[in-house]
Amino acid sequence: MLQTIILCPLYQDEASFNIFAAEVEKEVAKIPRNHFSFLVINDGTDNLRLSTMLPLTLMHLHRNGGHQKAIAIGLAYAHQHLNFDHIIIMDCDGEDKPEDISQLLSAAKAADTIVVAQRAGRDKGKSFKMFYYLYKQIFFLLTGKRIAFGNFLLLSKKQTEKIVHYSEMWNHLAGAIIKSKLPYSSVNLSRGKRYADYSKMNFTTLLLHALGAIGVFIEVVASRLLIFSFFMVFISVVAILIILFIKLFTTLGIPGWATTALSSMIIVLLQSFLLSLFTLFLYLSFQGQRKFIPALHYEDYVRTIETFNHG
Repeated sequence: MLQTIILCPLYQDEASFNIFAAEVEKEVAKIPRNHFSFLVINDGTDNLRLSTMLPLTLMHLHRNGGHQKAIAIGLAYAHQHLNFDHIIIMDCDGEDKPEDISQLLSAAKAADTIVVAQRAGRDKGKSFKMFYYLYKQIFFLLTGKRIAFGNFLLLSKKQTEKIVHYSEMWNHLAGAIIKSKLPYSSVNLSRGKRYADYSKMNFTTLLLHALGAIGVFIEVVASRLLIFSFFMVFISVVAILIILFIKLFTTLGIPGWATTALSSMIIVLLQSFLLSLFTLFLYLSFQGQRKFIPALHYEDYVRTIETFNHG
């Protein structure tokens, strides 16, 4: 019998989880030859009261660190301490639908890859859609990579063992998967509606999430910014030489134009030079930092662990 873990980061939303767990129980009862259990990462909620008939492992973290870090800690713990064939990462608020679990498992049987949920549609406001579109375009411009999936995905035991040794997953799981070059396939799934309460995500958390994805590829971003700054320095120097030539050796110039044009080009030159210095120091600072490897360091964030044969 295949062992499948459903990993859920949880922050002040136990009402949604209890509804979610009941829906999961209904769906997994239809899937033969699979044994399911929950791994819930309590990301800073006090006095949790969770209800489920499935086996439950409940990890309490010392403090709220965000869902990306909660997922990284959960994957690292599962890799070291739990027996499983597949692990499915899901939000328990209803936006990741329990009825889609069977599709992820079927896709995993068809191909030995990470299976990710690619959203066929987003039931969000216009401002969110615009920001998300800009985020994807900026991400591609800075990294040269396309990102079209989030945290709703399935990993095998072997794939989990590899990904938990990437420090990048501490900030952004999807970015770490892309950087790891592990093969993945996508399943088009629609987003569900929240069970209760409201989303804890706001513009600030969305912006930090986007920056986390870009930060995974800091080496690529730094090199592209450095090339861009050198290109702008070159253009500025050429423009200054052309302006001086026209001013000194021709009669084409309009009185006063050379001073204005030279001032503008010198400003561009200095800004480009400062950008190159900033990028270089940023990259060197990043390289000098101690890397956080979830598989090795996750225990520093875990307060207690509870296990229940039935939640």
